[in-house]
Parts: sequence; C-alpha cells; structure tokens
Amino acid sequence: MKKIINVTICIFSLFSIKAFSQDISETDFFCCSVNDIYKTSTDINKYEDSLEKESSNSTPDIINIEADETFRDEREQITILQGDTKIVRGSETIQSELTNVLQLEDRARMSGNVRYENEGLQITSPYAEYNTRSSRTDFLSPKYKYPELEISGKAHYGVRLKNKKVFLKNSTYTTCDLLNPDWNLIGSSTELDFENGIGKSRDVFVTVKGVPVFYSPYMQFSLDDQRKTGFLVPDFSGSWVKGPDVITPFYWSIAPNMDMLIRPGYIQERGSKLESTYRYLNQNFIGTMYFSFLDDDSEYKGSGKNTRSNSDRYNFYFKHEHTFANNLKIDLLYDKFSDKDYFDDFGSGISDSSTSYRTRHAKLEYDFNGWSIRSRFMGYQTFDKNLNSSSQPYDILPEVNIHKRVDQSFVNYDLNLNIAEWDHVSKVDGTRADVQIGIDRTFFAKGISIKPRFKLQHTTYDLDKQSAGLTSSPSKTIPIFSLDNEMTLSKQIGNSSLVHQIKPRIFYLYSGEEDQSDIPIFDTGVNEFTYSQLFRDNSFSGYDRNNDTNQLTLSLSSGFYSIEESRELFSASIGQIFYFEDRNVSLDNSSVSRRANSNIVAELEYKPFLNTSFKSTFMYDRKAVSQKTQKNIHTFQYKGKGNNVFNASYRYRKNDIEQGDLSFAWGLSDRLNILGRWNYDFKNNLSANNSGDIETLAGLEYESCCWKARLVHRRFKIDENSFEKDIQFQIMLKGFTDVGTPLGDLISNSIKGYIDKEY
Repeated sequence: MKKIINVTICIFSLFSIKAFSQDISETDFFCCSVNDIYKTSTDINKYEDSLEKESSNSTPDIINIEADETFRDEREQITILQGDTKIVRGSETIQSELTNVLQLEDRARMSGNVRYENEGLQITSPYAEYNTRSSRTDFLSPKYKYPELEISGKAHYGVRLKNKKVFLKNSTYTTCDLLNPDWNLIGSSTELDFENGIGKSRDVFVTVKGVPVFYSPYMQFSLDDQRKTGFLVPDFSGSWVKGPDVITPFYWSIAPNMDMLIRPGYIQERGSKLESTYRYLNQNFIGTMYFSFLDDDSEYKGSGKNTRSNSDRYNFYFKHEHTFANNLKIDLLYDKFSDKDYFDDFGSGISDSSTSYRTRHAKLEYDFNGWSIRSRFMGYQTFDKNLNSSSQPYDILPEVNIHKRVDQSFVNYDLNLNIAEWDHVSKVDGTRADVQIGIDRTFFAKGISIKPRFKLQHTTYDLDKQSAGLTSSPSKTIPIFSLDNEMTLSKQIGNSSLVHQIKPRIFYLYSGEEDQSDIPIFDTGVNEFTYSQLFRDNSFSGYDRNNDTNQLTLSLSSGFYSIEESRELFSASIGQIFYFEDRNVSLDNSSVSRRANSNIVAELEYKPFLNTSFKSTFMYDRKAVSQKTQKNIHTFQYKGKGNNVFNASYRYRKNDIEQGDLSFAWGLSDRLNILGRWNYDFKNNLSANNSGDIETLAGLEYESCCWKARLVHRRFKIDENSFEKDIQFQIMLKGFTDVGTPLGDLISNSIKGYIDKEY
C-alpha cells in the first residue's frame, strides 16, 4: 500500500542552504547537561510526568549492567564503567565505551560509540543519557535505523521514550542509504511513533539529490503499510488540450475494513471538481461507491455540445458483491454519467474516448447439488451520438438461466433453461424462453476418442410491438446431432525429450432447418470464424437463431512437446468445413449461403523459450476473386529479466482493419528503462497530420533503491480526425509517498506484459 503523507500547506520554492544542511557541530552542545541544553516539546515533558506516576505504582524492570572495569565513588554515589559496557533492561540494550551511573539522579551518562537497540530500532550516538526511572534516553547527534521498515536518518538531538516514540530535533528521514541518500525529509521537529506507525514533522523540506522540491510547515506520514487518515501529496498532470490539473486528495481511514478517498481539485479551463471513493470490505461482501462532480463546466458550456439546461458534469458508480451461505452470490453495479460527451472530455485513452455504452446490472448466482442458477437485470447508458432509438441495445428485465450436467459411466446428459424479458423503447420486445436437452457419451480406444452427441433445442416467444403480419408467439424446435472423432499419434524423436504429435480430427454436425424469419433479434450475432468455431454446433451467438446445416469438418494438428520441460514448444493446426446442403437461416432472413466449403483457417503457436512466444492466425478464401486472405493476425512477445518486454503485432481483416502495434519496456541500465508504444492504422493514413497513428507513447522510468520516477508523453486519437496530447510525471519515494499522476495502469494497459510493481 502506498505510504500516506499529511500536508497542510504546499509551497514549492527554494530556500536557504542552511535550512537543509546536514552538518552537525558538536560545539553547539557540550557546555553542560545534554538535557539542560535541549528542552524538547511539551509532549515529552507531559509524558515524563505520566511516567513518574506510573513508575511509582508499578514494579520496576530489572536492570543488568556489564563492563570490563568498574570504579565506585561512595560519597558521590557514582559508578564509572569502562571498556565494553552494556545496560540491559527488558528489550532495551545500550552499549558504550564509558558509562557514568549517577544513582542519586537515576541517570546514566554514556559516551564513546553509543549503540542503542530496542524492538527493531537501532540508534548510534557519540553521547547519550539514560534515565533509569522513566526509561527515557537522550541522544546527542544520533543516527537511527529501523531495518524492518527500511527507514533511517540522523538528527542534532533525539529522545527515545518508553512508549516507543522517538522525538528528534533538526532531523532527516529517508528509506535510502543514509551515507548518500537520494531523497530526504528534513524537519526542525519530528516525532516517530513506531507503535502506531505514524510520523509527524514541522517545518519540513523534501529534497531529491540535495535539491529542495517541496515544503510544508507540518506533515504527517506513515512509517509502515498501515492505512492512516491524512492529506495525500497533490496530483499534478499536464495536458495540451485540458491544461494542467491539480488534485489535493484526502484519505480517511474510517475503520479497518472501510475507507474513503476525497479528491477536491481544479481542472484548467473547466472549473472546480470533487471526486470521492468509498470502499468497504467484509468477510462476506465487498463494495465501492464513487462520485465525481464538476460544477458548471466552463469549456463544455462554451463548446456548443451541451443540450441540457446546465453544464454540470458528474459520474456516480456503485458496485457491491455479496456471498451468502449455501453458495448464494449477489453482484450489483450501477453506473450513471451526466452526458454523452463525458468520455470524450475525460477519457484517458483511445479505449475510453471510443466508449459506445456502459452497463449496469443486478446479478444472482446460486449453486447446489450440481445445479447452477444465474439471474440478471441488465441496463445500458449509451454515449454514441450516431445511434438512433432503434439502434439502442435491449434492456434485460430480467434473465434467468438454469443449468445441470450429470456425467455417468454409461451416458452423460445436460439441461439448460433460459428465460428472459427483453425491453426496448421502439423495437419489438417481449419474453423469450429457451430449453436445451443434451445427451452424449465419449468412447475411448488407444489413441482414439469418439463422442456422439444429440441435443434438442426449443425456443418460444411472447412478443409485444410485433410487425404486422407476423405472429406474436413464434417458436422453433431444432434437433442437433454431432459426432466428434479425434486420433492422437505420438512418437518420441530419437533419444531426446521431444515428442512429435499428430492429431487428425473429423467433426460431423447436423442441425435441422426451420423457418425463423418471424423471430426478432434480441442478443444474437454471427460468431467470428476461428479455428475453434470449426467444432461448435451453432454459427450464431445467443438463442434467436440456429443455423441449418449438414456439414463435415476436417482438421489436422501437429506439434512438438518437451517431456523435460513439460510444455508444448510448437503447434500448428489447419481445418475447413464442407457443407452438404445450402444454409437458408440468416440474421436478415434473406441471405442464403450456397458455398460448398468454408474458408480455410489455420493457427500456429511457437514457444522456443519460456519467455518468447509467437502466435499466428490465418484465414484464406480460395474462391475470392481478389484478396483471398480474409484474416491475418500475428503477435510476438519477448519477456526478459525484470520488466523487459517487447511486443509486436499485426492485424488484418478484409474490408475492415489493418493495424500494426509495437510496444516495449526495456532497461538501458540497472536503473533506467525506456517505454514506448506505436499503434498504427494502415487504412487510415489520410494525411501527413493524421499519418494513421492511433496511439503513440514514449517515456522514461528511473528506479533506484529508494525512489522511482516516470515521465510519459502520449498522443492518442479521440475521434476520426482529432488527437489529444499529454505529458505526465510521477515520482515515488519508497516508503513515503507518490508525487504526480499515477502511471502504472496507463503503462501496463499500453504495453502488454508490463507489470506495475508496488513500490
């Protein structure tokens, strides 16, 4: 979890070199008692009073003292310890070269390489005083370290109290190497509470490589991974279109299982914006509530796009997932936006800016004794202004799906029941009920499997707003029979660990023909033709259409398997469907397919090494007059050590898209990485200004032992001829805080295989 920092006032300015100088002059301290020179904060003095009262009512801890030589002054009640001296009290251990024990003052003065340890905290100092009554230790010029939390620092003066608190004057704090820290938090007065994991400091400067980058008169920060209430460091982002935005987040740790992030801010040329995210977690449920509000968007008001009575922009999001006893689950999602231009104005990439619709749903899942029950309500909010009322998606109010499969030694059978209520503002809608009953069995012989399967599917409708001349209660009953035959031939290559496998497969499918022209299309489309589609019993998705076919699929797969590595190194498959009859069923109720065979489809996958893969999909039409290649998709990925990754892909679909995509994250050294992506549309290279670019990204990532910095420049398309550019920067100080815009998700979404490691 990111470390939390509490900032009351943020001032970005340079300051006197004396303010953050770490030189310590011991002549400032040695004139009298250390405790007399430095009067620490009233918090320490108040705590000392409470310690005195506590010590008078409690049994003191046993103090063990060790030394090489001992001298005793009975009149002054002073004991002098020399050599390797050690004072042990409970978990506290203090070692030094010389110790004076002042019994009348309940005080021990130690000098010469003083070393203090207690419950993970380590402090070294040239001089220290230990109060044997209150267990308070005062240090001169201390250097402290907490290895478990990877934090360290030094100060002019320090106090360690029995309540595990450390008070420091003119101190530093870092998670870097103390000898040469890359960043430092420098404060005039600092309190470190290791029991509660909270640090507090006044007159604070944050320096990076010795250069001051941040100042605050007061700061609260986290010493560990515990969530704590407080202001977070402001987020700053720059956009060539929107201008610089400033967000000042506040984190509220409401309870161990509940928190809220409040993000007031200002968006350049738009106005004030408020975002709030509330999260809760329980053993049986989890949820998130998000609200964003931009008051009277100035830019949106003047753009002419707004058709509403006001220019307020908002988004409300609520998601709740609940698991009850007896395998009952509920999933609720509600997502509401103020207007159709929301993603165009506030989307963070090409995928957001091209959003056509967002869903909202209520889902229920229940499982018992092999029965599976799924129910859902589904609604939409559309953002595509080109969609007319008839093109709007259907709302589902509701849908119930019941499934049961039983595998037995003699025969297997399954039942699937689906009932749904479809609602639309202008198109035909109503109730649909679909029942499917299937029976199958797989016969095995050496290297051979044969699976006959019979399925009967019945679908009936009760429709409203049906077209004139068509029945309002259409139905269809389709018998489906398939026979899947597969053979596996394997041979080990010589004395090596490689095995060559050849798998011929024959798949026969018969699906009965029935006129379905009076049935509307609720959720049905044509499945994309892929290699796996060769072996499905329906070329349509959904329940509104069943293909009428009498066909035979022939395919052949070949591959090499490594026994030593237990993985497949290479596989190639090719197949084609041969039709014995014409197909009359279509989505438009008018198209007839008379082809005797399908396109040839092939897939190839090659993984010569664990970190290298190449995948290719190819579809070819022998009967096409021109451009016989229908689809051509190739992807390559290499993943090296650390976050080194390189991706290259090419996608081509006839009369549709032709795009190339290159992306990489590569280490130029142990600390410096370069980031890049180029997504290009070969069919949209209309002009020099456009040049077919979809998204370009270039960035640098620098990481040391205790901090990381990212700089990213992007240019991405938001519509047919418009682009948006932005430059974003992020600094992460390990164990402390982040400054700038979080970029981990943005980079991992643009560069496949990049892992945003928590820092």
